[in-house]
Amino acid sequence: MPPVFQSRAVKAAALVGSGFSSFTRTRRAAEATILTFHGLCEDAGSPDILDWTLHLPVEVFRSVCAMLASDYRVVSLADLIAAQNNQLSLPDNSVVITFDDGYESNFKLAYPILRRFNLPATIFVATGFLDGVDMLWFQRVDLALGRTRKETLEWKINGRKLRLYLGTREQRQQSLMQLMPELKELPDADLLDEVDRLERALEVHPPTLVDLPAPMRPMSWDMAREMADSGLIEIGGHTHTHPILSRCDSMTMRAEISTCRNRILAELGDLPASFAYPNGGEGDYTRETMLLVREAGFKCACSTINGRVGTEAPMFQLPRYGSPESVWEAEATVSGAFETLKEWRRSCLKAMSLI
Repeated sequence: MPPVFQSRAVKAAALVGSGFSSFTRTRRAAEATILTFHGLCEDAGSPDILDWTLHLPVEVFRSVCAMLASDYRVVSLADLIAAQNNQLSLPDNSVVITFDDGYESNFKLAYPILRRFNLPATIFVATGFLDGVDMLWFQRVDLALGRTRKETLEWKINGRKLRLYLGTREQRQQSLMQLMPELKELPDADLLDEVDRLERALEVHPPTLVDLPAPMRPMSWDMAREMADSGLIEIGGHTHTHPILSRCDSMTMRAEISTCRNRILAELGDLPASFAYPNGGEGDYTRETMLLVREAGFKCACSTINGRVGTEAPMFQLPRYGSPESVWEAEATVSGAFETLKEWRRSCLKAMSLI
């Protein structure tokens, strides 16, 4: 586990074990929390995948859901939208569960757990991924670095020269972490060409759907339809091919949003109400993006910028927290303990600067 995750895990355990999370859960009960997951896996550490941060062990997810069902009120994103639009209050300690991308594991592993605890959730799908025609570009990069027989690669990108070490699994993981931020800076029109070029340089073939490791596989539209028909799961939009929208020109941005909406409507029979920006951080979407999402008929859009949802939260810039790595981290997040600690630290630093 990287040091940053170790530090967060220790901090979460301290906040929960000390009772601080119980204090903040009461103090901040009126605020809602939106959690972001991606895929789940039945095991971890398979050599087939370098980046396991997108695939939470299913037993951790089961424990998180048990805790939420016992101590919090899990509500649908549709309920949150209705409350915000009508200036109504949600139940105290409300939590919304969301997933990004549309992995098969959402259906095979997460859905049975959500049904067991009767917890609603929203799955934001990249429709080209579900169609089986558009591979998620970051999966191609992961598999290219993981499957190459080369031990080093000199790579020039964004005016920088990178030396990627590929001799061991740990070096491949480090090279992936080094390369991904650079790829995310590229204009969308250049990104897939760069991925193609990388695969050629590493002498690996682009993966096919059949070739994908199980945790990386997309759900089918039949799976999405079954979950949507249950009334427990909402299917939201996440673009068609998963570009970072701020890297797209206006025409491409509009097409990504509208194609995603139209594919969901065609397959499920209902217009999707909610949207999530790919990557979703600051700078990954623009004011134009938000306007286009609203113009397409979506009622809200989620970012991945950390924050709690109060009555004044912007509906097309809803904050979300990333996937917790443990039950303690989930508790420290949804209770507001992490957020309160951050605010107190900020206040202390401000006070010290005035002395």
